[in-house]
Amino acid sequence: MTSRFHRIAFPALVAVIGTMLTAAGELPMAVSAAGRIAAAPDPARPDTTDLAAIADDDAVVAPRPAQLTALVAQTVDAAPTAYGDRECLARAVYFEARGEPLEGQLAVAQVILNRVASGRFADTVCAVVNQRGQFSFDRSRTPADGRDWRIAKAIAAIAATAGWDAVAPRATAFHAVRVAASWTAMRKVGTIGNHIFYR
Repeated sequence: MTSRFHRIAFPALVAVIGTMLTAAGELPMAVSAAGRIAAAPDPARPDTTDLAAIADDDAVVAPRPAQLTALVAQTVDAAPTAYGDRECLARAVYFEARGEPLEGQLAVAQVILNRVASGRFADTVCAVVNQRGQFSFDRSRTPADGRDWRIAKAIAAIAATAGWDAVAPRATAFHAVRVAASWTAMRKVGTIGNHIFYR
């Protein structure tokens, strides 16, 4: 019982905590590493787990590709479905950052999730994305079906499941480099592609 808990329930708990912390931009690398360590089999004890019985269990931690490009390609191949908050997140990535480097697209998704987690904005992704004056894209437009939309859906899935470390840690705002914003109360986190990120 204890060994099954450590192999199945504990990684699930770590994944949930990792999702919450990554959305807030806190310690995603440590939690991700803890999840991989917790999921590793104990070499001193033979593994008698019935893999067929837990094949659909979300607690089974898959190895993460070495590069974000590989993870996005793997996620695109899985054809993630975008609906509800996940669709709102994918649309924001598509309209705010398509054509940007993958890290820049992921940073935009993480900004939105950081806003949800902050308690200073709306409490759902769709509500954050639809707040007046916060994002520049026209919400009535529909993404064109194609490569950019598939990537945006993959990025939204990766961000929503804390599948990658924070790219712009704890950032809650961004703007295009061509915009001369005077956000003196915010700390610049960095520049990725054509966007500057702040917290």
